Amino acid sequence: MNATNTRYARSAGILLLLWPLGVSCGETSPGGGPGPGPEPEPEVVLPPPLDSLPPVLPTNTDRFATSSQCGQCHFAGPESTVMHDTAGNDISPVYLWRSSMMAFAARDPYYLAVFGEELVKHSGREAFVEETCTRCHAPAGSEEQAQAGAHLTFDALVAGDGEEAHLARDGVTCTLCHQIADDGLGKTQSFGGGFVIGYERKIYGPHLVPKVDPMELIVNYTPTASTHITKSEVCATCHTVLVPIMKGDQRVGDFLEQAPYLEWKNSTFASGVPCATCHLPTQDAAKVDISSPIAKFPAGLGERTPYGQHRFSGGNSYMLRILADNVEWTGASVAPEELEQSAARAEAHIAEGGGVKILSASMAGSALSVEVQVENHAGHKFPTGYPSRRAWIHLRAEGAGGDVLFESGGFDATGALVDRAGARLDRADAVLPHLDLVTKESEVQVYEAVPKDATGAPTHRPLASVGFVKDNRLLPLGWSSADTWIDWIGPVGVSGDGTFQAGFDRVTYKIEGGAAVRRVTVELLYQSVRPTELDALARVPHPAAVRFSSMASARPSIPVVAAQALIEL
Repeated sequence: MNATNTRYARSAGILLLLWPLGVSCGETSPGGGPGPGPEPEPEVVLPPPLDSLPPVLPTNTDRFATSSQCGQCHFAGPESTVMHDTAGNDISPVYLWRSSMMAFAARDPYYLAVFGEELVKHSGREAFVEETCTRCHAPAGSEEQAQAGAHLTFDALVAGDGEEAHLARDGVTCTLCHQIADDGLGKTQSFGGGFVIGYERKIYGPHLVPKVDPMELIVNYTPTASTHITKSEVCATCHTVLVPIMKGDQRVGDFLEQAPYLEWKNSTFASGVPCATCHLPTQDAAKVDISSPIAKFPAGLGERTPYGQHRFSGGNSYMLRILADNVEWTGASVAPEELEQSAARAEAHIAEGGGVKILSASMAGSALSVEVQVENHAGHKFPTGYPSRRAWIHLRAEGAGGDVLFESGGFDATGALVDRAGARLDRADAVLPHLDLVTKESEVQVYEAVPKDATGAPTHRPLASVGFVKDNRLLPLGWSSADTWIDWIGPVGVSGDGTFQAGFDRVTYKIEGGAAVRRVTVELLYQSVRPTELDALARVPHPAAVRFSSMASARPSIPVVAAQALIEL
């Protein structure tokens, strides 16, 4: 990519120098004990940060329309009496969607930073990177260009004013998902953005005998009843991400970057609890089924049940709060308060997915033996999705005066794992091993998927990945090692641990001098972006990475408490 031709290089700026990110003295290696850490890296000259993104303007092409077109009827607002729950909350589809990560999929600064890093690493092969990285984050814009025999570029995404650019910045927009045809869904060819969208301008929905006249008149789409739109296989088209493994210009394989759908297929949830049950809930906060018209025009529309709330809550509260901090930069006309509410819903969603128990605590010689069970209540692995996410056990043992006698899983102000002396335990060049027994404070049980490159070394870059060096994320209930896709989705690095089972894992902590312990507290913590990945992006000489690093430095990646338990001794 030639930065001189892009909008983000219009204004002159002082080039920034990022000094070497050296390892702190006394840093602890994953196995415990001091380790030298990686060699200090040379200083990096960084370009000016990416400019603010242009707003999404109303756009309508032969197949797609931006969400503002749908919002004419499917956005309630304070003046409407329909599409509100019994507590008076606005539950209209466009209102809830517009503060979700789906709406910000193409304006997510973390995504743009990773995209930018891949462009830097693949200089001269920008078209390959752009085609790969925009298909699911900017699907309508990507598809609009594909039909013209072209592809969506990074520059068009962040600065363009064409129809494809506005559709792209609208993220995973209404007319993209609701036009996905029942064609090859759930099959391999549909994964990685392999959805099929025709030219009939049919908007699929689950309700029988929809009233077609208003939509045909206002936006020239035809509401069409079809149950396939509620199936997990629709979600699977973009949430089963196959990234090409390239050798030169030849595709030699695929890296399964994320597979919530395939994980769900290998769970008890697959028999009758589709993705929408949790991510587009049809009940209000009081667990009462919602009934409401699905549009404010025309007046007098009958109520529909089920009524799916387009919250799309996942586990990314961290990014939603960064968006709330920087909403003007995104070009979106969404109040920060809406994004904060969406972040709070995401944290509640995380809490529904995880659990933790202290099964026993007893003396074994001079040590206190504590058996901890962490649980997965979700319909896929926990955590799932993009492999920057991780969860871990944070255990503290306290004495009679509240003094900490033992702590595993503590973290610092950046969200990095540290011991009580402040020495950092996680590094980008090493992998924290899966544990069944913890005897030292430098040992932490971390549930994560860590990609590896062609040399077998850990990597954070999707387009450098060929597989996983570690994947010990908690398995869902019903998991079977005989599953069709087990070679793709099976755990990595857990052999020999008989207590790593479908739905739970058990870890034993041996605390020397345990007779003095009076209280043990345990937390299951969740983090959507590892600090090691933030460290790496801070050194990437691309405007998008510079912009995101500035945002992330103002809001560190502090973990969320998914579950907690305590015992008094």
